[in-house]
Amino acid sequence: MEKDLRARKAIEQLVRQEVQRIASETKDLLREMVRATLLPELRAAIQDSISEVVQEALSEEILPVREADIFEEVSGVEAAFPEEEVGEMPDAEGEPALEEARGTKNGSGRYAYCVADSGEMVNLGQIGIENSEVYTIPYNGLCAVVHNCSTEPYKSEDEEVVKGWVQIHQKVLDVAMERFATVLPLGFDTIIKSEDEVEPDQVVKDWLKDDFENLREKMDRVRGNQEFGIQVFYDPKVMGEVIARESEEIQKLQVEMASQKPGMAYMYKQKVEKAVKEEMERRAEQSFKDLYQAIRNQVDDIKVEKVKRDRDKTMLMNLSCLVLKEKVEDLGNVLEGIDNMDGFSVRFTGPWASHSFV
Repeated sequence: MEKDLRARKAIEQLVRQEVQRIASETKDLLREMVRATLLPELRAAIQDSISEVVQEALSEEILPVREADIFEEVSGVEAAFPEEEVGEMPDAEGEPALEEARGTKNGSGRYAYCVADSGEMVNLGQIGIENSEVYTIPYNGLCAVVHNCSTEPYKSEDEEVVKGWVQIHQKVLDVAMERFATVLPLGFDTIIKSEDEVEPDQVVKDWLKDDFENLREKMDRVRGNQEFGIQVFYDPKVMGEVIARESEEIQKLQVEMASQKPGMAYMYKQKVEKAVKEEMERRAEQSFKDLYQAIRNQVDDIKVEKVKRDRDKTMLMNLSCLVLKEKVEDLGNVLEGIDNMDGFSVRFTGPWASHSFV
């Protein structure tokens, strides 16, 4: 018994040593695997959550597509951030002192809203979350739009407070787009932390330097474009009525049903409903292909997003579109034509910073 116990302990010791050796040899490999696979998925999931919050907070009504609508801001943003709070863009001589905005009294973190296509060093004023002073940190023709903060994330159990932060985040992006034309948006609550006693602004500048080629490539990709959200809906009831009017097969079944006794009439009614359902599915599939292609012809890039539930209508497609500014009006005309089709309606939101394409 004692001999078996000694053998078991010896084996356990060998197993522990082998596990430690494998863990030591594969530590770097595992770190790279996590960085390459899990982190991108996590970031994508967070971006999806933020996009849903923004859409819910800012885009609750189905907007009729008219030429004027293309350039309107979502009313929810205006209510949460009145124009007088933003103020006019300061000129070079009247800008608030940058050194004051950069003081470390608000913490050693930098909340980053976006990277802009400009090497300009400018203070945009107290337009950030919780009235924070927003300014830029430039590097080699790019700049990060930031405000000073602690290294702790923004948290609140009050859902309305969080929605307000998200709305202000979006509003700062809007201001940055007006000022710099092209920006690479960052997700809500992106905080860059200072390390090894390096000044926080220098940490941001080092990040811009280290990721410069990637950032410049993405900036070139979206320059001159704006992102719009397009959702196309159809009303099953209206589409069913259209099908019943146009389908000879269904009309024939309805005529035969009218002359049947109650039992047989019920069976014919089921046949009619089945035929309508199948034809509706066929038309919806064909409509998706046709409308997608019509929209695709007017945009620079397009992404198909998950469809969402609606109380009264069925969402046919949910698209994120990257659109050249000079093509926005043409796209609006195409969407207006879709909106005028029997049983169809369109929700058109934007312009947004290019979240879906960077």
